[in-house]
Amino acid sequence: MEFKNWAILAGVSALAACASGGRDRPNDPIRALLSADAMLFVGFDRDGDLSTSAAEVDSGIEREFVRADANRDGTLQPLEFQNWSNIALGGGQIGPYRLDFDRNVDNAITREEFDTEIHARVRDYDTDENGALARADFVRRVGQTREPREPRVRPPTR
Repeated sequence: MEFKNWAILAGVSALAACASGGRDRPNDPIRALLSADAMLFVGFDRDGDLSTSAAEVDSGIEREFVRADANRDGTLQPLEFQNWSNIALGGGQIGPYRLDFDRNVDNAITREEFDTEIHARVRDYDTDENGALARADFVRRVGQTREPREPRVRPPTR
């Protein structure tokens, strides 16, 4: 019976936290989200300085595209993307999703499409716009959004 009361109290507390709309009160714990693509970017940090530079992002994109392109034909088919997503991102149910990359919906993700989507995500995380991703850039408080901004044009890479 005591467990049942504890479970009810926990449920009521959870509902109250949701009802607060994410507003912080002085004694509320901070709730934050870390997405699957953030884990990917952390893995791009090759020199261990806890920051992912633009060069490390480019190198990581190359490495991950090669890892994903199992048949080495230069495009990712849906099954190849799903297999890569399961390994690199922890599963296909949490995103980023295949159609985030395959914008023309032709069931093939080219290296250019892969590169474009990853760089767009880098720009979204890079809150101070310095070209590097610090660990703090990856953490978003629950309910927090970034103000919209004009996209920066990035020169094409080879």
